[in-house]
Amino acid sequence: MSIHPSAIVHPKAELDPSVEVGPFSIIGEHVKIARGTKVAAHVVIDGWTEIGEECNFYPFVSVGQPLRI
Repeated sequence: MSIHPSAIVHPKAELDPSVEVGPFSIIGEHVKIARGTKVAAHVVIDGWTEIGEECNFYPFVSVGQPLRI
């Protein structure tokens, strides 16, 4: 598993050992991320969210949070 030192990954999040997490990204408590997924810089994945295999998340994407305007 490759997690950038500036990323914040909740200790209860479940990440496959092959997952890559870029700088300043945030992974929440109830997140599960499967094999081969790449999370770029400045990505937020939170809520009760399960990510499948071989997915790519690009900078400034937010997944799993309710939209509040």
